[in-house]
Amino acid sequence: MINLLPIRRGLVAGLLAASVASPAFAGGKSLACYQQRHQPAIYKTVHENVVVRPAGVVHQTIPARYGRVTERVLIEPERVIARHVPAVTRTVHQKVMVRPKSIGWEWRHIKGVRTLCKVVHPAQYATQARTVVVHPARTVHERVPARYAHRTRTVVIEPARTVTRHVPAVVKTVARTVEVRPASSGWVQVSGHKRCN
Repeated sequence: MINLLPIRRGLVAGLLAASVASPAFAGGKSLACYQQRHQPAIYKTVHENVVVRPAGVVHQTIPARYGRVTERVLIEPERVIARHVPAVTRTVHQKVMVRPKSIGWEWRHIKGVRTLCKVVHPAQYATQARTVVVHPARTVHERVPARYAHRTRTVVIEPARTVTRHVPAVVKTVARTVEVRPASSGWVQVSGHKRCN
C-alpha cells in the first residue's frame, strides 16, 4: 500500500497549477507524480447511558387503620336505698268485764204478793277484739349493685402517616453515530520519476 506523504497543500497546488497552466513546462522530465485523493469521513456507533428520568423523592400518605372494640361500661353505679318495713300486727280476742258484780233491789212476786227483795247482780263479761303489734315498723337499708352494659366503638389502631420513598433514576442506553475521522482530501505520490513517463 502506498504511503501518504504530508505535503503542504499550498506548495503542491502551486507547483501543479504552474505546471498545468504554463505550456512552457510541458514535456519536462518527471521527478515524482501525485494524484489527488479524497478520503471520506469515518464513523462509528457508540453506546452511552442517558437519564430518562432523574432520581427523586416521593412522599406517600398512608391512611389510618381503624378497628372495632367492645368494652364494658357502667350504666348505673352501686347505691344504698332505705326501705320502710311496716309493723306486723295481729288481732287477739279476750274476755273483759263489761259490768261488775253489784247488789241492788228489785220487786218480785212471792205467793202473789209483790215483795221488794235485795238481790245480787253478778258481773257481766264480753269478748272483745284488739290489735297487738307483733313486730314494730322499721327502716332497712338495702344495697343495689351497679349495672353494666357492653358497648362497641370505633378506635384508631394505627394513625395516618407520611413516608418518604426514594425513586432511583431511570437510565436508558442509546446508540448514536459519531465521527471518528472527518473527511479529507490531499495529494498522494503514486510513483517515482521512472513511472511518471
